[in-house]
Amino acid sequence: MEKIPTAKEMSQQLDFLNRLLCHKKLIQRNSQNGINNAIYQLDRFKNKTEWEYTIEPSTPIKFVPALDKKLGKIVPQVYLDVAVAPPKRNDLPPFKRLDTKIEIFDLTGHLQSRWHIDFEAKVFFKEKNFSLKANRKNGSYQDGPLFHLQSGGHKPQGNRKEELKISRPRWAMPPMELILTCEMILANFYPAQWKTIRTEKRWLKLIHIAQLMCYSAYSQRIQNCLFDAALIPKSQSQSVLTALWASEWG
Repeated sequence: MEKIPTAKEMSQQLDFLNRLLCHKKLIQRNSQNGINNAIYQLDRFKNKTEWEYTIEPSTPIKFVPALDKKLGKIVPQVYLDVAVAPPKRNDLPPFKRLDTKIEIFDLTGHLQSRWHIDFEAKVFFKEKNFSLKANRKNGSYQDGPLFHLQSGGHKPQGNRKEELKISRPRWAMPPMELILTCEMILANFYPAQWKTIRTEKRWLKLIHIAQLMCYSAYSQRIQNCLFDAALIPKSQSQSVLTALWASEWG
């Protein structure tokens, strides 16, 4: 089962992330407010392993302008809604909610790209039957992996004219909360800084905590599809994609 950090532990990790991104001049200064608010939300849960926080679309984490071959400079930003709790089944990641939005704007403020990582599931948790019905229509799953990456969609209370019309395909994608999403943004848009940061011990501790929470059940699901208990390749009764499909896993 995943190692779920307590709310206090996650609060400490987000505080470090906030200070690091600011110190390295990777996020715009007012973006600290969004992370500080997430830390405040986590502090209410203290040492519990059931916690949640939201970074609102109105106060996203905006990164500093990054170079782009076609547009000159672009501005990535991220906002998300995440809630975790110990799952009843060991093969499930600990998420009650996960909706991570990544948007790319040009310097004139026009949206150029939007991606989101989320999941669609009906999951039952230990302390109470919590039924997540996100992305379920008429009691059935949308076609797609339980955890997926897709483009398009629109910002809540946003301009519908900015909506990107095509939302498929839904790519199989491990869950990623704020820490791992920021790592992905740094690696893609700020490679020079990322190459320096990624070997630092404190950064690796931060990433390790997030990876254990997000990737453990996901990687185990894939491994169980490919190998038996002795890690010997086995005859597959289903593809990895089928195993990751919402209707099969959720």
